[in-house]
Amino acid sequence: MAEEKKNAQVLNGINEDITELKSLSTLRKRVVSDGEIVSKSPNGFRLANGNAGVILRNDGKDFYALSTPDGQAQDGQWNTLRPFSFNLSTGRVSLRNGVDVSGGALVSHNAGIGAVTTGPASLISGQTYGAPPVHTDFTSGNVTTTMMVGSRVTPGKEDCGLISYRDRQGNWNELQVRANAELSAGQLVKRNVEGWIVAEGNKNVNNNADRTTYGLRLQGQGNLFAELCHYERIGNHHLMALRVANGGGDGWYEFRDKGNAYTNGAWHSSSDARMKTEIVKIDGALEKLGKISGYTYLKQGVPEAGVIAQEVENVLPQSVTTTELKLNDGSVLKDARGININGVVALLIEALKEEREARLELEARLATLEKTGSGEH
Repeated sequence: MAEEKKNAQVLNGINEDITELKSLSTLRKRVVSDGEIVSKSPNGFRLANGNAGVILRNDGKDFYALSTPDGQAQDGQWNTLRPFSFNLSTGRVSLRNGVDVSGGALVSHNAGIGAVTTGPASLISGQTYGAPPVHTDFTSGNVTTTMMVGSRVTPGKEDCGLISYRDRQGNWNELQVRANAELSAGQLVKRNVEGWIVAEGNKNVNNNADRTTYGLRLQGQGNLFAELCHYERIGNHHLMALRVANGGGDGWYEFRDKGNAYTNGAWHSSSDARMKTEIVKIDGALEKLGKISGYTYLKQGVPEAGVIAQEVENVLPQSVTTTELKLNDGSVLKDARGININGVVALLIEALKEEREARLELEARLATLEKTGSGEH
């Protein structure tokens, strides 16, 4: 029995006879039990403190922690918030009013984390639907930056997943992931100076005679585009190809593994007079040309015909440049000579003109001698 009771109320001490509790309307102290305390009522326990109370409820299907309306802490029913429940059959927990986790959270179950919104079975054309975003916010003063993952669907127009960042200026910056693993971005910046941007995966083309790896496509308006790819002619050679197309024309520029370049059109260099100053005609072209010879040779094992850059440099240095080149055997030429072939062409033109003038002068002198020899005056 309790040490002291009055009007069926325990005033102090411990009630050792549980049968006595049946007649009590108010407990002034504590209830201590060495066994279970069982309630057969759906509402099994209530915490009444302040304006709102908390009710623990088991309706046979779910367990709830419910709150009462304001001012009804002791005797009110629950309100509509449903802040916490779990299903008695599956154990699945529902938190219907959001969760604030200030100490971090670890999710180890295979189900992961999901944010779900259900739309109409037939999407309405023109209506934009967005999945509830999963986001992290950082707030400093009255400015909040947000990193967000979500998705967006506009029937007939847009269907993409989103990785978005709202910066301190309030601008949203999106990466959009579309079908076939297509990534749409405003711009890409590579910060790792030791890394590469790599395009991998090759495809057999041209009846399996060739292989290609598509690298970069620059899409213009309509059917205008340019492509950069690696192309292998199996068993022959491989190359980097630049393709410029417009739906009708198709320009190809090949840069092969032996250092040669090709095009199915022609190479042009700008030669407009408006770009040039201090224009001086080449003098003594025939004499200069006589110091240049034509040769056949192997250049790094490849047969060619042409001239020697050093010979051209001796007579027309303006058409010769130097650069550092790595050869096929791994050695390096620090000052490898290169020729602007337009310089040799200009020398040939002036040499032909000098030869023509000399020939015309000779023909005129011969005609004069013939007239003199025939007695003509």
